[in-house]
Amino acid sequence: MATCVRIGNITITAIRDIGPLAFPASNVFSDMPEDGWDSRPHHLNKAKEFPTNFSVFLVQSADSTMIVDAGGGPGPHEALGGAEGQLMNALATHGVSPEDIDHVFFSHLHFDHIGWALRSNPGAESTPTFPNARYVISTPEWKHWTQPDVLSSSPVEQAIYPLERMGLVDLTDDETPVATGMRAIATPGHTPGHQSLLVESEGEIGFIAGDVLHNTVQFEMPDLCADFDEDKATARVTRRTVLEKLAAERTMTTFGHLLIDSNIGHVIKVEDRYSWQPV
Repeated sequence: MATCVRIGNITITAIRDIGPLAFPASNVFSDMPEDGWDSRPHHLNKAKEFPTNFSVFLVQSADSTMIVDAGGGPGPHEALGGAEGQLMNALATHGVSPEDIDHVFFSHLHFDHIGWALRSNPGAESTPTFPNARYVISTPEWKHWTQPDVLSSSPVEQAIYPLERMGLVDLTDDETPVATGMRAIATPGHTPGHQSLLVESEGEIGFIAGDVLHNTVQFEMPDLCADFDEDKATARVTRRTVLEKLAAERTMTTFGHLLIDSNIGHVIKVEDRYSWQPV
């Protein structure tokens, strides 16, 4: 299966920061009916666990080198079984250095998407991991996470907020251009300001969907939410709207928590049922 795809003259490459990992499905999809997985075992691994990884997408064009999301960071991450992020090594294998990145586009500000934004320096202030980059966050996402009561209890305070003081944050709204051929698209629900990236080049279209969904079962059951979805009602509406549009337009799409080698593909609709077709 593909880990890289071209949209006109723009290349999208899936890069694993952490994983693959697996968790008890009930810990992630507690709304699934008790016997709900019985007829859908192909969405789990052999141990009946939810398989996932934490991916970043490298988007390269003639005049821009962007990453979509910034992974979980170096770690080790206790909540992820001591896993350590591999983004820096992975970028290097593609011939990309931190200095080459000119945009870091955040789909949202959960911990597993912001971990490499800043580099810790013992005895000194943190510095941007990607020193030449603008850090792109949606306006509603920024407003939510920078509320004093939210900021003080989230990793955003240490991992993202300093970037604003350095003057490196750009805020977006729905349809905001980010780079040539790339636009932010509002896809709220998972978080208040979750956004996806629309890529257009030479008449072709790609869509980097972020955490609009987390597992292939959600193509079959789009109203099923992961427990991480902060506004489940809005997440359901967004997921159905996005899947309908992607299927109708046969858009090349990526999802960050589907496993590498199967997280780039097309949404297919037959009658009233969606499915996923990796490329």
